[in-house]
Amino acid sequence: MRTEAVRLRLTDAASFTVLTEHFRSQAETCHQMARITVNPFKQGWLEFAAEWTKLAQETEAKAEIDREHSNSLHSD
Repeated sequence: MRTEAVRLRLTDAASFTVLTEHFRSQAETCHQMARITVNPFKQGWLEFAAEWTKLAQETEAKAEIDREHSNSLHSD
């Protein structure tokens, strides 16, 4: 039952927006850390930023799929 509740929340467009904003914020924090950190740690922060950015992009893509799915359900 709990899994269903989480799944329903994650299909909500607002949840995708919140997650995307959070992931982008984390990426920006990692970029800031990379700017003030010296090697060899700088590369690690940049890799973290890239992963957070990837999560944001994936979440945006899922949101678009969810919107298209919702629109097709409502147009029938």
